[in-house]
This record gives sequence, structure tokens and C-alpha cells, in this order.
Amino acid sequence: MSVAGRGRRVGPVRGGLARALPGGLLVSLLAGATPALAHDTATGALWELNLAAFGRHGPSYPASTDTQTDVVPLPFPVYRGRFLRLGEDTDSPLRGRVIRTDRVRLDIDFDLNFGADSNEIDARTGMPDLDLLVQLGPELEMQFVDQGWLAADAYFSLQLRAALSFDGLQPDYRGLVFSPELKLVRELGRPRQQLRLRFTPSFATDEYMDYYYTVAPAFATPTRPAYAAASGYVGTDVSLSLRLPLTKRLELWGGVRQGLHGGARNDDSPLFTDRSTTAVYGAFMYRFWESRRRAVE
Repeated sequence: MSVAGRGRRVGPVRGGLARALPGGLLVSLLAGATPALAHDTATGALWELNLAAFGRHGPSYPASTDTQTDVVPLPFPVYRGRFLRLGEDTDSPLRGRVIRTDRVRLDIDFDLNFGADSNEIDARTGMPDLDLLVQLGPELEMQFVDQGWLAADAYFSLQLRAALSFDGLQPDYRGLVFSPELKLVRELGRPRQQLRLRFTPSFATDEYMDYYYTVAPAFATPTRPAYAAASGYVGTDVSLSLRLPLTKRLELWGGVRQGLHGGARNDDSPLFTDRSTTAVYGAFMYRFWESRRRAVE
């Protein structure tokens, strides 16, 4: 099935962890709680256990023509500690809280991207596979509109993450990614029911660009010439997501993400095969247990 306006090949169904979204869209499984900022929900139990499932169909890597489908069923814990939060925010599955005020927060943020089998991608056939990619680093977020004329809360954030790929338990450094982000969050009338719109341009260092767009001479072919990637602009993601609580225990998420890669630094790489990509995703989470002890802000 085509999801980005051109012919696409659907890759195999994969297990493992994911951005959301943001590849790496597993983050859309997660529920939020921090009253200091309007887009988070009220404080809940210190611990929760959930049954969850996540599905995504989208590009195999940024600016890839080929697509793959990833499905992840899993038990999912939520922990709301004073300094560490696991699985409680829709934008990040794991977050270390550093500074919190009514309008500003500084966190240590984490993100995950699915790997890909290169033999399932036309442009990468015969090249090494793309491994699970973990990104982590500081995020500074500022709220500059509280409802008002937008009828939504507006946030601007600065994210700087180091990228590490994992082949088994062995990490390899893959550079830095810098992403300024504009986010609009509108409450839809029911508790925890939210619509989110995000604009996220990204810029990366040589090592990150090498991972996706460099073709070493050993892997060059007549149709895939050798190429050395350079640092710069990666592209801009525009995403729209909906969080829909059905009962006190069951919530659904869904969304679409458009990747806009026109003008990207490495658009002349033979591995850069699409200037516009689309990912769609959905998830549910059912809470079957929670601790009596409540989280403390």
C-alpha cells in the first residue's frame, strides 16, 4: 500500500522497540502527567502496569522511498518518580526531570528509532543493516501561549540528542541531532483527550548523516555510486496526533507524520530517494494495575 504518494514496498512486520515516532513512533504509546505544563495530565499513581500494542507504517529511514510496517505488542510499565519518568508522556517514553516551573522545563529526553533490513530496501541492497537507534540529550521547553486566541497551548522547545546505534548490546556513536520544535496542544473537552500539532526541523552532524546517506566505496555499484555525506539540514517533520481516552483504563492514540526533506544537505546521495514521506501509526494501552501510592511532584 502506498502512503507517501509514490510506489512503495512494504517491509516485513518487525518486533522490538521504536519516533514515533520521529521513525521512532513508539513514543505515541505513552500517557502524560505534569501539572506545571498544560499539555500534561494530573498526577497519577506512582506505578502502573499496562497492556499495550503499537503499529506503524512509514519510511524505513529519513527520506527513504521504501517503507516498512512495525508492530510491537508488550506489557508497559509507567513510573512517575520525582526525577525520572517512564512511559508517562506522549512525546517521550523516558524522561529525566531537571527543572520545572509554570512556563519552562528542562529535561533529559530519550527517543528510539526502528532498525531496518537493508536487503528489504532497494537503495541499500547489499549494504549493512540499520540497527536500533537510541537518541538522548537535553530538551528545553517553554510555553508561550496559554489557550488565548489559538484555543490551544503553544510550546517552543530546543532539543539536542546524541545518537547511538545498537547491534545487540554493543553501542556505536552516530553523532548529534539538533531539533527546534513548535508544538500546539488543544484539549478537546474530556479529561486527557488532546489534539497535538508539531513542526520539527532537524539538523545533524557528519556521523549521523553518514549512518543514513554515505555509500562507502566497498558498497558502490553502477547504480549506487560512492558518496560521502555531510552535516547539515535533515528535513522537517509535521505531525498531527490524537489521544482518545475511552474509559478510565483504556486509551487509544493515532496520528500521521509528514517528512519534508526538500533542500536537505544530502539530497544528492543515492540513498536519499524521496523528498516527501508519510508515516501513519496507532496504539492502545489498557491499565490493569496501579499502585496505591501516588506520585509526588
